[in-house]
Amino acid sequence: MTTRKSTSSWAVRHERGSAFLIRFIAWLARTSGRPVARVLLYPITLYFVLFAPVARRSSADYLRRMLGRRARAGEVFAHLHCFAATILDRVFFLSERFDLFDIDIEGLDALHSAQAGGQGTILLGAHFGSFDAMRAIAQASEQRNLKIMMYEGNDSTVVQILEAINPSLCEQIIPLGPPESLIAVRDSLEAGDMVGILGDRITHGEKTFEVDFLGSKISVAAGPWLLSAITKAPVVVFSAVYDGGNRYKVYLQRLERGAGGNARDTGQGQAFAQAYMDTIAKWARRHPYNWFNFYDFWT
Repeated sequence: MTTRKSTSSWAVRHERGSAFLIRFIAWLARTSGRPVARVLLYPITLYFVLFAPVARRSSADYLRRMLGRRARAGEVFAHLHCFAATILDRVFFLSERFDLFDIDIEGLDALHSAQAGGQGTILLGAHFGSFDAMRAIAQASEQRNLKIMMYEGNDSTVVQILEAINPSLCEQIIPLGPPESLIAVRDSLEAGDMVGILGDRITHGEKTFEVDFLGSKISVAAGPWLLSAITKAPVVVFSAVYDGGNRYKVYLQRLERGAGGNARDTGQGQAFAQAYMDTIAKWARRHPYNWFNFYDFWT
């Protein structure tokens, strides 16, 4: 386990127009409805393919690693369009309009087994698929209360959309960073809540593990491992991928900590982190356009 000494590019540089894209599509969804907004996603996506070089290059680099060849222009377009589609649907998920979607959940038994003891559950995801569609998990879960850990500074646009669409959901956010956050997470898990966190991005000073992902080394946050080892809460890896039209596929898979789950055992932590990213890689190969890290992820 090592400490990140430099600030990650995702934390210091926003992709061109990313905040504007989120706000604009959210406005479009609320004013015109989903059918009309979906048609308009095509010219919006084309604009970003042409005028957002960071996102375009990041997509091409990821797809090259995933496909084993140079990505075609149409594949980059499809990748960015998938991202735009999930942003559009975010508005409806946050409005709790689950009735608009056909959501298939695979692995619900893994979640129920993790919840069998009555303790809270850590839901560990990545910037892969729709984080907002994970709210469907709460609808199908025995633990209906869901808390979400996020960096409010970098996700200020998301928070603003929450406040505009469904202010009550802001109460579900546990900000990452402040010392009191760990206490809030502990209290939520002891109360039997689900706590969602994304572990594929890291910040300055954060403990990390180096793992293999799509044939190259990357660093992932050690926080989820430490959180699980300290609280002894079970961990379920999740992803809610966009599958076209109004279809989403939710995947759930139990992730074992290892015997005892000792926070000081870096070997267990390393194995935990590798198993986490192996799970994400398995799902990414099935749904390659759902990877949403549009920056130089492999540096």
